[in-house]
Amino acid sequence: MRRTAYAILIVVGVALMLMPLTVPVFKSDAAYSVLNTNWNGVSMFGKLLYSEGNIQPVLAPYDSIDLENLKGVLIVIGPNVDFSNREIRELKTFLERGNTLVLADDFGTGNQVLRGLGVKERLSKSPIVSLFYSKSYEFPIVVDIRSNELSMGVEKIVLNEPAVILNTQNGLIYTSHSSVLSGKYGQFPIMAEIPYGKGRIILISDPDIFTNALFKENEAFLKNLVSYIKKGTFYIDEAHHRDFNPYSAGSIVVRRAINKELVFYYILFVAFLAFIIESGVGLRILEKVISLLFLIFQEQKESLDEIISNLEKEGFDANTLRRIVEEIRTGSKLGEYHGR
Repeated sequence: MRRTAYAILIVVGVALMLMPLTVPVFKSDAAYSVLNTNWNGVSMFGKLLYSEGNIQPVLAPYDSIDLENLKGVLIVIGPNVDFSNREIRELKTFLERGNTLVLADDFGTGNQVLRGLGVKERLSKSPIVSLFYSKSYEFPIVVDIRSNELSMGVEKIVLNEPAVILNTQNGLIYTSHSSVLSGKYGQFPIMAEIPYGKGRIILISDPDIFTNALFKENEAFLKNLVSYIKKGTFYIDEAHHRDFNPYSAGSIVVRRAINKELVFYYILFVAFLAFIIESGVGLRILEKVISLLFLIFQEQKESLDEIISNLEKEGFDANTLRRIVEEIRTGSKLGEYHGR
């Protein structure tokens, strides 16, 4: 009968280890959010990052998460919430200690970050127009990639009404010569690398490169970019999206693989428990504990008798002392006993 009980204990324990977990799924409607699976979200880029390393969303201001002491790559895509002075200070230290900032923006609050960091580069306030485009003039194409690491296997990059980078000598990707910005023709940089302390800023003037709508066309470039910036954890900024509103969109079932080492130790525990019960060792241990407790209370009783005997020698009545002790034990009130 006991063998059946032990077998049931093992089966139930192992079944609990293998039981699937139900995990909630959160989404967001905010543009450029890694939790947004719509056309204007960057969830597909988030999956790409996850396949390459550890990814951690940033949901609070930089000074709240102690950014300056983190190590890795901070990715800010399409920010439209202001950055506080404290956040800028945290970001400065983060970069100076050898980390990377990827700032992809066109007409949001990216220039505020650049000003705060004290670099000369800026993002233009108007988009470019190019004769080379994909679906319409709103989607210009660039092919001038001046980095072998970034250009490998890339035929083109499709943009969506991009800004351009001003005041830079560190351009990595340029538009075609037939581009126009505010009436001026020429080639304009849309990606630059800016050294900063021991770290660097990767500045991209179009956040739409990362969106789900353009992911397939830009997948080869984005894979190269991830390899180019890869260093430690990827921190994805969600705190600077004004409409960031995560909500539960159901749940997924996660099936767990068996942990052989954990199962081994669990079976070993059940075997040890069976040995303790069947051999009578457990009963003997329990008897020893009870005997020890009895001895302790017996010593306390003898000590109390000795105290009463010593007080009796001093002139106190032994019966009265025992009655007082008994009243204390039973919770009686001395005042009631004496008629008070």
